[in-house]
Amino acid sequence: MEYLFLLVLVLSLWTGSQSESVNHKLFKTGSDDFLISLSTDGTYNISVKGKQWLSSAPTYFNSDNKTFSAADGSLKLLESSASSGTDKIGDWQSQTYLYQTVDSLAVKITANIKIYKDLPIIIFQQIFNDGANWTQGENYEDICGGFPGFKMEGQSGNLGYMSFGGLMVGDTNKHFGQWYNGTSQINEGIAGGPLAWFDIDGHTIVFSPFNNFMSASFSHDKDVGGYYYGGVMGGVYSIPAGHHQDFILYYGVGVNKAFEHWGKTLRKFYGKTLTEQKKDFTITHLGYWTDNGAYYYYNTETGETYEQTMYDVKNYADKVKIPFRYIQYDSWWYYQGVGRGVKTWRSRPDVFPDGFKNVTQTLKLPAAAHNRYWASDTTYAKQNGGKYDFIVEKYKALPVTKQFWVDLFTEAKQWGLILYEQDWLNVEFSGLQALLHDLDLGTQWLTQMAEAASESGIYIQYCMANPRHTMQSLLYPAVTQIRVSNDYNPGGDQWKIGISSILASALGLAPYKDTFWTTEKQPGNIYNRTEPNWKLNAVVSTLSTGPVGPSDMVGATNVSMLMKCCREDGVILKPQYPIRAIDAQIIGEAFPYSGGPGGEVWVSYTQFSSLKFANILALNIGQGYSYTLHPKDTGIYSFKEGNGDLYAVPYDEPYGWVQFSNLYGIDITGVFTPSRIALYHVSQAIPGWFMTTIFGELDKWAPMSPQRVVSVSWTNDTVTAPLIGAPKETFNFWYLLGSKLDAVTCQLSINGTVMFKMDRDLGIATCQ
Repeated sequence: MEYLFLLVLVLSLWTGSQSESVNHKLFKTGSDDFLISLSTDGTYNISVKGKQWLSSAPTYFNSDNKTFSAADGSLKLLESSASSGTDKIGDWQSQTYLYQTVDSLAVKITANIKIYKDLPIIIFQQIFNDGANWTQGENYEDICGGFPGFKMEGQSGNLGYMSFGGLMVGDTNKHFGQWYNGTSQINEGIAGGPLAWFDIDGHTIVFSPFNNFMSASFSHDKDVGGYYYGGVMGGVYSIPAGHHQDFILYYGVGVNKAFEHWGKTLRKFYGKTLTEQKKDFTITHLGYWTDNGAYYYYNTETGETYEQTMYDVKNYADKVKIPFRYIQYDSWWYYQGVGRGVKTWRSRPDVFPDGFKNVTQTLKLPAAAHNRYWASDTTYAKQNGGKYDFIVEKYKALPVTKQFWVDLFTEAKQWGLILYEQDWLNVEFSGLQALLHDLDLGTQWLTQMAEAASESGIYIQYCMANPRHTMQSLLYPAVTQIRVSNDYNPGGDQWKIGISSILASALGLAPYKDTFWTTEKQPGNIYNRTEPNWKLNAVVSTLSTGPVGPSDMVGATNVSMLMKCCREDGVILKPQYPIRAIDAQIIGEAFPYSGGPGGEVWVSYTQFSSLKFANILALNIGQGYSYTLHPKDTGIYSFKEGNGDLYAVPYDEPYGWVQFSNLYGIDITGVFTPSRIALYHVSQAIPGWFMTTIFGELDKWAPMSPQRVVSVSWTNDTVTAPLIGAPKETFNFWYLLGSKLDAVTCQLSINGTVMFKMDRDLGIATCQ
C-alpha cells in the first residue's frame, strides 16, 4: 500500500509560546481507516473510519517524588521534531516531543510516536533521557508517568471496550463496557492488561505494552473525568537514563482478527513461534492430573500413600485402556514452609516412600510437576544455610541466580520431569516488595527460569499469571502453555475460556482449561460436590488445544466419552486453532442490544489447503434471546458462500446434517443443558463437487484434526486424505458424496497409516 502523508512532516522547533500557532499533521498508517492527528503542542487524536475515537490526555511524568504535567505547565515542551526509519516491524515516520521538568533538576523526558507504513500500527515511546529517581514510591498500583493517555469521552453507544485484568491471563477480572465516562471498569495497576476498543461493527484497536512487560502498567484516573494511561509500574524507585517504555496500538476489522494480528506482530518481533508448543508432550498427549478440583488433590485412596494411589490410577487406566501418557503431581508432594510457600522442592517420604524417581520409573510415565512461590524459610537460600543467592523477605523469597534453576531442573529431569508448572505467579509478584520496586527484577526472575528450562529440555506452564507474565512469555520458547480460567471446581463454570483464550493464543500459548471429571458422581470427594457438566468440560478441554487432563477417582471414568478426545495411543485430536468467543458475543457484552447471542458462542477450526473445518459450541443462551448463527458470524468463512458451500452436523446426530449458509443458519436459541451440549461440526464443500465434503471422525470432539488427517487434496475425479494414528487403530470416517451421507470403516496399517479416497464416478468412498 502506498505510504501517503496527507500533510508533509517538517523538522521544526517549538518553544511552547502561546503566541505561536499550533501545527496539526494527519498521518495514515498501513490502513486507510486508521489515522492519527499529531500537533506540535504534544496533543494527538486517533480516528477510525473517519470518526474520532480517542483524544489525548495530558502527558505527565514523575521524578523526585513529584508529578510534572503538561496540563499545568510543570512539564514544559521544549521542542517537537520529526524523523523516519526502519526497524523489525517495518518503515516508520515519527513525531518526537522533548519535555523537561520545571524544577531545579530539569529532567528531560522524550515522548515519541511512531507510525508504520505497511501495517496498522502506532507505537508510543516514553524515553527517560536523564533517568528518574523516586518516581512514585510505595504506590505500585499507579504509574511513574502517563504517555500515551486517552480521555474517556464521547457518547454512550459509540465505542465499546474489553479490558483484561486479574489472574489466568487477565480472565478473572475482565470487564466490558462503553467508553464514555470515567466510571467505566477499566483494569489498571499490576493486574491490569491489554485493552481493546471496538464499535458495533467490530472495528477494533488493541492497546498493550510493547516491551518491558514486567514493569509496564496502566492507570485509570477517574477523578479528572476519565483518563487512561500507559506507563512504568508505579512502585519503581528509579529509572536509568535512556530507559524506554513502549506501547502499541494495533487496528483490525473484527475483534478476534485484531487480536490475532496484534499477537502475530509481537511474536514476530520477539521471535516466538509455535514450534516448541507442538513438541510439548503434555500438550500433544493425554495426561492424568491431581491439581485443585481433582479427586486426588490432597486426597488418597483409603489407607494408602500417594505413591500407591498413583499406582492404582495407572493400573485402572491400563485395565480399561485409557492411554495416559504422563501424570501431573500437584503441591501435595513437596515440603512447604512459611505461608505454605515452597521450602524444599523435593518429594516427602510420607508421600513417596520409595522416592519420586522410583514412582515415575515404576509407572513408566513422565511427570508434570507443580510449584508455587518460595517461602522465606526455603532451604535453598544462603540466608537459611543453602547455597544460592535469594532475596528473602518476611514471607516470601526469590532466587536471583540462574544456576539455582539449572540445578533444580537438572535434578528434576532425573526423576522424570517434562513440564514445570509455575503456579501462584501473581502472589509471588505482588507479595515480594523487591519485585514491585525494581525495574528489572521481574524480567530477571522469569528469564533465568525459562533459560534454564530450555537448556534442560523442560517446558513451562504459567498458572495464576497476570497479563504482564503472559506477555513476558513472548521472550521464552520454553513457556508453551498457560491456564486461562480459575481452578476447576466440580459443578462450577470454570469451563468459560472463550474470552481469555483469545489473548493466550494470540501470544503463542496453548490455553489450558484445567482438569475435569468425566462422570457426575464420584463418592468420597473432598469437595462434597457433583459434576453435571462432565461432557461439556471434556469438549472445552479438547477444543482448547491445550493439555487434556482428567482427574477422576479410580473406577469412575467415562472411558468412551473421554476417548472422544484422542487416538488409541493417547495423541489428542484437536483443532488447529483454539476455540474462542465469536465477535458477536464480545460486542454484545459492551452493546447489549447489538443482536448478539446473549450467551457463549465459540468457534475453533482446522484448515487443509483452502478448506476450513470448524467446530461451533453454543452455551447458556439467555432467556428471551433468539439467535441464528451464520457463516459470516464465525469469523472464519469470509467468502460469500452460496447454498451448499458449507454443511453443519450436530456432534451426536450425523444424519441431522444441514446446509450452513447466509440463508440457512444454525438456530442456537435456548441451547445447552448438562445432559446435552450444542456442538456442531462444519465442513467446507470440495470445490467443483456437488454437495460433497468430508465430515471426518464424528466419534471425536474434533473430527477433522491434523493429528488424524494429514491433508486433503482433490482432482476432478477423486478426493484423497492420508490418515494417521495408532497401529491397527479402527474408526469410522464420515463423508457426504453427492448428497449421500455415509461412513467408511478405516483400519490403519501396522505403520499407523491409511488412505481415505472418494471416487466421483463410482460414487463411493474407501479406506485402503
